[in-house]
Amino acid sequence: MSKGIFLADTAPSPHAAPSPAGMEPPRARHGWLGRWQWRTELTGVVMVGFVALVLAAALPRLLPGTPLVHLDQGRLHVGVCFVGAALAFWLLGARLRAALSAVSAALLLGSLAWFLAEAREPHAPDVTPDFSLISFNVLGFNPRGAEIAAYLANEAPDVAFVLEAPALHDSLDVMQAAFPYSAGCASTLRCDMAIFSRHPLRDVEVVPFFTVHGRLLIATLDLAAGPVTLIAAHLTKPYYGNWHALQLDLLAERLGRIEGPVVLAGDFNSLPFVRAFQDALIDRAGLRLASRMAPTWPALPSRVLSYGGFAIDHVLVGGDLVPVSVELIDDPIGSNHRGLVSRFALPALRP
Repeated sequence: MSKGIFLADTAPSPHAAPSPAGMEPPRARHGWLGRWQWRTELTGVVMVGFVALVLAAALPRLLPGTPLVHLDQGRLHVGVCFVGAALAFWLLGARLRAALSAVSAALLLGSLAWFLAEAREPHAPDVTPDFSLISFNVLGFNPRGAEIAAYLANEAPDVAFVLEAPALHDSLDVMQAAFPYSAGCASTLRCDMAIFSRHPLRDVEVVPFFTVHGRLLIATLDLAAGPVTLIAAHLTKPYYGNWHALQLDLLAERLGRIEGPVVLAGDFNSLPFVRAFQDALIDRAGLRLASRMAPTWPALPSRVLSYGGFAIDHVLVGGDLVPVSVELIDDPIGSNHRGLVSRFALPALRP
């Protein structure tokens, strides 16, 4: 009985008066766009992100080796996100918020354009190259090591920097047949990195690099056009204490002792515009970026999707070395990195 009374008392009356004019729900008056309540919250997120990036430009210099460096690592991607936020705000009618997001995007992406204008080395595609180099982090536990060895042998570059070399341990005979000279690995490839060459190498150094032994190799390549100093490097990740900053300092110090043409290549686990990278290798060591900002990690199955990745593998040059071209390897062959194929010329040393 009580249940029936409850239902009867709460049921709407068919004789109820209609709502007064002008009291329709917001949907009837403005539609979904007028009812959208998240603009203020999203604006707050955008502005907090912008402030965080501004801080990131200064704090990694003051507090090296902290996770704050990753805010600077993401400057390019967040700048692109600001472009998307500006477009979304504009479509939603939030003109001021769209303008603020656009300014934020312009500041971030403009700083990267300024860096490239100052740091990159122009290519000389019309010059005949004197030697070629492939730098490739092949992934230490890659099951397709035999395919990578066959690829390197077929491409036959003058020099190959192989990072995380244990993946090629079972293909040592293939590598030795294609590249009679090597540095960094003796009788086996159970080491972290190796330089393979079709030309003689001298003055080979395996330099202690604070973390894993053999992650910094230095050698002189003897070419008909003249000698070139080769430096292969595999830096640790920036959030492992202060090791990354120490490795960059060591690289800058060693590069200061080298005269003449030099090429530095490898996996730096850092984008080139990050302040620590720029300070050590561009400003102090005087190198120039030959590889631009090609996204090398992660190497997704689709090359188009990989363009959303990060440029952490680089090729830098110094002295009279002229980059003719630097290209990404199309197929990563099971690695999580895409390698870089580079060609160089030594016009100043030709007779």
